[in-house]
Formats: sequence, structure tokens, C-alpha cells
Amino acid sequence: MGIYTGAASYQRYRTADNLPDNIKKFVLEKLNEFSFKEINPATITEKSMGWVSAENMASTFFDDMHFSKEPYLVFALRVDTRRIPALAVKAAFLSEEIKFKESTGKEKLAKHDRDMLKEEVWQSLLKKSLPTPVVYDVCWNTKTEEIFFFSNSKSANDEFITFFYRSFDVKLVPLLPYDLAEEIVTKQNKSVILKNLRIDFVDG
Repeated sequence: MGIYTGAASYQRYRTADNLPDNIKKFVLEKLNEFSFKEINPATITEKSMGWVSAENMASTFFDDMHFSKEPYLVFALRVDTRRIPALAVKAAFLSEEIKFKESTGKEKLAKHDRDMLKEEVWQSLLKKSLPTPVVYDVCWNTKTEEIFFFSNSKSANDEFITFFYRSFDVKLVPLLPYDLAEEIVTKQNKSVILKNLRIDFVDG
């Protein structure tokens, strides 16, 4: 679920590197540089990833009205993937295999011919397939340097961390519930109590 829905699931991170003073300008430049690009149907590209507007997955236009919600910066990560069902590849290959045998007069395909035919079939089907888009909202609190990524999927979070570093050259540190609780009780000088609770839970 995303940031604009009634209920949302998210993972929380904190930036581990120093950020520029003008953080909004810095992020805006990087969002434009690493914005989403649609897959060219004529290519055999399987996946495309990039930043889009959180309000419109087809838009890579970021401005103060749709991007900056002081002290938050709101945008989204879009991932388009083209996949071909294995059975569809098999059916197409068997059909092309029959045609190949008829045209060449061969009763059996050599390994080289089979590999070549499989590759041709796969590329042909891939170019015909439509990409499936997935969008994950991102909310960056510039005051606390915390970032909310609206997905609990491990693979999605792994891709997000990697692409975030590629885009901004900034590492993200996951904030676990224990870490957040420790921050709260530390401010109240109760870190020892929390530590004991954690040990009891692990040992039990």
C-alpha cells in the first residue's frame, strides 16, 4: 500500500552519509538524472527502474507542489519488468522447431541449432510482451534524515537500497523497531532496562 492510501506498510531507514546543505535541490537534481525511462519495445530489455512522481506513475515532473511537503520530500520508485511464462516459451519453441525441421529437412536439431532457435524465440516473445509496472512510494524526512519506503517486500527493499545509493551516493541504514525503541528510552535514560528486556527475549 502507498502513502496516499488509507493504510500503508513501510520500512524505515536513516541516511548514513553527510548530505548537502541544500538537500531539496540535491534530491531534485538526482531524481531528474535517474528518472524512470520506459522500456523500448524494439529491445530485449527485461527491466527498467527509475524515479517518478508519487501522484502519477507516468510523470517524471517534480516541483514544489507535487514533490516537496516540508519537511518531507515525496516521490516514488517505479520498476517495470517484462516476463514470459515458461510454458509460452516452450510452446513457441516447439512450433518453431517443427518449422525448422521442415525447412531444413533435418529430423533432429543439433545443440547449436536448438540454442539458436531458443534464443530467437525468447527474443521474439520478449519484444511482444508488455512490461508490468510496480510503484513504491518514498517519503524522505529532511529534518530527521529518515526515509520511509512503502513496501515490506525483501526483494523490493533490496532493490530500493541499491538504486537509492546509485542515484544519491548515500547509504541507507535500516531502522528496526528495537533501534527506534532504544532511541526513545535513551532520551529518558532507560537504555539499560531496554537492553535487559532484549536479552531476556532472546534467551527465552
